[in-house]
Amino acid sequence: MKPRSRRPLISLAVTASLCALALFSQRACAQTPAPPELNGTEQGLGVFAIGGQSFTVLARDENVAAGANSKPTPTLAELEIRDANQAVVYRESFSPVIESDQVIRGLSVSASLLEGSGGQALVLRFREASDAGGATESWQMFGLVKGSLTRYGPPLPLGQGAGIAVNGVLTGVMLSGGIGVVPLASTADALEFPVWAGNFFVYVPVRIDWAAGQWSEAEQCYALANGSLSPGGCNLRILANPRPREEGSVTMYAQPQEDPYNSRSISVHSDSVVQFLIARPLVDWKSSGDRFSCSFDDMWVRVRINGAEGWVHSQADFAALGLPSAAPPQ
Repeated sequence: MKPRSRRPLISLAVTASLCALALFSQRACAQTPAPPELNGTEQGLGVFAIGGQSFTVLARDENVAAGANSKPTPTLAELEIRDANQAVVYRESFSPVIESDQVIRGLSVSASLLEGSGGQALVLRFREASDAGGATESWQMFGLVKGSLTRYGPPLPLGQGAGIAVNGVLTGVMLSGGIGVVPLASTADALEFPVWAGNFFVYVPVRIDWAAGQWSEAEQCYALANGSLSPGGCNLRILANPRPREEGSVTMYAQPQEDPYNSRSISVHSDSVVQFLIARPLVDWKSSGDRFSCSFDDMWVRVRINGAEGWVHSQADFAALGLPSAAPPQ
């Protein structure tokens, strides 16, 4: 779908939103001149078929200046989802987020379709500039429930959802060095949700009950050590796009744990053959206002370097392998 033509977006709420923030005193608000009205853009993010219905996603950006002399920053101002008759079925407005140093935290959005054997979901991916110059991501997801477009919350904990884990019954599966827990019986679609992990994409397994408009975590894993179980990461698919490497070295561990007695230093060169095999993190889903987010703790990555295989863990190792920390791609 082609973007709509540019047209002015009236932003009368910018000054009021500045004064509403606790970061600015009443005196500062009174003395700060209102930023000039600037043109924004309206863009079509795509037309998506969900359950035999068609939905169009529109995003309206606004160029906002934190102060009279600051450079305008484009940021998402309004989002709409329309049905095939162009009736608005969902609309949300966004106020610009202005930091104490008068920096705009620009917000952008993209749209895609998550498809399974039993249904489809519209996924809106939000990318927001962070304080350190990077960016964070969050999502909204919509599916058809009884013919109506319905927004999903974050995934339910494992075992919840009548059609996801039947009667809430879970079962354990023996894994190397631990146990994986999954629903004993489930009629829900098993899919993967791509999440940016700071250096690469990780595909997180989920299960979706399309009819009920619910989804949940698909698995949990526990490490077995000294006869006891503790939460551990599951093996997840990874998509990495490494950059050219310089000469360096990484610490490779035999197992995903920092054991200096079972580690070795591996040299890495620009012509080294490096394969990124799997990731093993702890996954944490959270609500973030009307959106949800996903983060990772204790991230381990299994790699193969010139035939030598093992686990790496630190940001220094990721950088040496050509995976420097970066904001989520657009």
